[in-house]
Amino acid sequence: MISVLNRFIVSCSESWWKILLLFVGQFATLRGLSLITAGFPDVSSGNVPFDMQNNLQAVQVFEQLNGYTDQAFADYYLFQAIDFAFPLLAGLFMATVCAFALRHAAPRWYAIAVDRKLLLLLMLATVFDYLENLNFLWVVTAWPEPAELAAQLGVLAKKAKLACMYTSFAVAALLLLSAAGRWAGIKTGLIRVR
Repeated sequence: MISVLNRFIVSCSESWWKILLLFVGQFATLRGLSLITAGFPDVSSGNVPFDMQNNLQAVQVFEQLNGYTDQAFADYYLFQAIDFAFPLLAGLFMATVCAFALRHAAPRWYAIAVDRKLLLLLMLATVFDYLENLNFLWVVTAWPEPAELAAQLGVLAKKAKLACMYTSFAVAALLLLSAAGRWAGIKTGLIRVR
């Protein structure tokens, strides 16, 4: 599975239309999540879904569930269904962009990253997002029983997801700038390619 995913990322990074498809898929699922989030406060006593609250504490989960209507539960399940597609598409897009940029910024390092499957590290946010989703689904489906362990694990996974996501953004920005700098250096003759 790891090798297949690694090859898929490399393949996508070599094709502009595959990168575009990943972007469109990521954007479409994010749009779906945003639409549900926009209407969610009306059916949940003013709260957005747990997944959209970056400063969420475990104790707040149960306080908020007290205000959920039947429509809030239905909307949350729909939100979760979409949020199982979004992290995968977002992680693949991020890894693909980084693979593209690394190949152009530092071809030797790119070869090492591909060989050792290091590009998959850029999908750690996806793994933690799935852990967050599973734990919050556990909390919601167990309600009115308070699944305290699941709430704590959901919040912990959320924090890990955000840390990995911000790190991936920084890596992508650095690699894209490096690739652009190398491209400009080659075009101006400042860098010679052997």
